[in-house]
Amino acid sequence: MAAHNVQTKRDIVKVLQYVGEGDTVTTPANYAAAITSPTFIAVGKVTDINLQPDIQHSDTDVLGNEDLIDSVKTGENYTFQTTFEMINTTLINFAFSASGGGTGSIDESLTFMFSEYINGTEHFTAMYGCRPTSCTITLERGIWIANMTFICKEITQPNTTSPWSGSTPTYASETSTATMSHSGAGADPFTWNSTVYENARFSTTVTRGMAVQAVNGTNQIIYCKASTRRIDFSADVFVETITLEADWLAKTSRSAGMSISTSPDDDLAFTGCVITSHSRQKTASNTDAYRESITARAEGVSIT
Repeated sequence: MAAHNVQTKRDIVKVLQYVGEGDTVTTPANYAAAITSPTFIAVGKVTDINLQPDIQHSDTDVLGNEDLIDSVKTGENYTFQTTFEMINTTLINFAFSASGGGTGSIDESLTFMFSEYINGTEHFTAMYGCRPTSCTITLERGIWIANMTFICKEITQPNTTSPWSGSTPTYASETSTATMSHSGAGADPFTWNSTVYENARFSTTVTRGMAVQAVNGTNQIIYCKASTRRIDFSADVFVETITLEADWLAKTSRSAGMSISTSPDDDLAFTGCVITSHSRQKTASNTDAYRESITARAEGVSIT
């Protein structure tokens, strides 16, 4: 058995990066279309990329034969997931933004790419027609971590030739911008009904339902756009009042906010929030200050 140049995390050459395809709700023809001489934007400090192609097929099982006699490909569904340390809110806003926002929002589909050494040779992978189906961002007295899942029209096989070899692309390099952290969000980042609550953990998830156009005659989808938005968040806050418990019991609708950064000023503004769960554990062996944990669903959210 011969040795070969094994692959490690060091063999990522061009970091995961993206470029907008334009408002493909207004102009569906641009969805997953090739972009000439793109200028790519780095996703952030990427820690994971998980490509998840689903190649569907139909097996043929007939009378008179105990074995399958054929298998026919019937579809190609492509998704990928990435986790990264946030350096800004640009990419997550594609998931958080409401439909109708044009470029920079869920209305704009994206092209992603990265390259890697496979047995010492650079190979390129491209993802076309990408829209986020879910995004979770989390903070726990540390740094902001984002986890995003995208649906795509196509994820190409690794190829030694760049898809943009005939043009002049501008690739992004590994960013030197500092990761957003809890200390950059200000002294009182979390509010409920405009009242500050000292918090130790915060997480929010936006899930986008996607209308997918899959038609006879082609294995890949030919289009998709967002159709629903579901918003949840959870927080651990230090016990100070009975307000959160009272609002949970009454199912009172409130506004809420969480600062991501003060420079630049990036804030999550939630509307129509209802607490769906509340807990307050008291343990004799716990010498730390008591906290209460809430989970809430929101009717709307924006990054302002």
